[in-house]
Amino acid sequence: MDRRAFLGVVAGSAIGGPLLGELPAEAAAATVITTEQASGRILRFNPAAWNGGSVLWKAPSRTGTWTNLSDVKRRGTTRWGSVMLVTASGAGDYLGRAAMIDESAIGSGRTGGIVWQATVDGNPHSIERIEGRGAIVVATSKGATGSASGGGLSLFVPATNGGKPSSTRVGFYSFPGAHGVTWSRTGHLLAVGNGQLRAYTVTGNGSGTRLKFAFSTSFSDGSGRAKTGHDVLPDHAAADTYLFTSSYYVRRVKLVAGPTGWHFGKLSTVSRAAHVKSYTRMPSGVTTWIVPGGGEGDWSRTVHFSSGNHSKSGARFYRVRYNTTAYH
Repeated sequence: MDRRAFLGVVAGSAIGGPLLGELPAEAAAATVITTEQASGRILRFNPAAWNGGSVLWKAPSRTGTWTNLSDVKRRGTTRWGSVMLVTASGAGDYLGRAAMIDESAIGSGRTGGIVWQATVDGNPHSIERIEGRGAIVVATSKGATGSASGGGLSLFVPATNGGKPSSTRVGFYSFPGAHGVTWSRTGHLLAVGNGQLRAYTVTGNGSGTRLKFAFSTSFSDGSGRAKTGHDVLPDHAAADTYLFTSSYYVRRVKLVAGPTGWHFGKLSTVSRAAHVKSYTRMPSGVTTWIVPGGGEGDWSRTVHFSSGNHSKSGARFYRVRYNTTAYH
């Protein structure tokens, strides 16, 4: 999509902050991390001084279960310090991979450091680590071996809080089309799938850690249109606020603490751009997103910013995140 058209919609949305024009002074210090599928690497970029990017990590392979890196998040842990959480969607039968990488153990060649990994069936597209428990949740959009029906959240838990999870999941929570998942400091796991944004709470500890559905909000992309949720990320410039993408929209929603408990506030439209893979706003107010252009398939060679687009020849960017280890 043409950047000016996209920003024209964004500028008229309910999201405030300096999206266009002069950037805040702190914008130059903000960096992003991306999954780059052509090379199977996690790359870091500074949008204010764009270059070839810094390689943070290379997947062990670009084939088999490691085909197509689909998500990355950085998180802080007590046991390993800063870690990277990654998923790869796999190829063919959609048997993919999920992993946690100890950043301090990554070698000089930007490989290694894996402290936990699991093969995950059903097109694994997103991953999160639950604060205080160390449990890992992986969102899969399809059923086993790529079946169109199915999808959900796979839960992997450690024997004791903060430990290394088992490579065998202890629970599966059905959610057709599940594509994105993120943890909120309000104590909710947010997940987006077909036509719904859901919130789960966490019960138990250690090996007894489980998810419990709490509440949801529904969305539609219009009559006759797919309503596949693609990603959910924080609006880092607004407390308890999240941005999620679907087949034809980017939307904003806030977690609200009401007299009867937490719930989602009213959805507002950020953009009607189609097939946006990920979208977030950094603390500076600068927004960044991935949307495929003509002939680019499910990826893009361009990382978009409200401050200007940046492309990398031969790249296949799938998702972009604000470079932070903090939960929102």
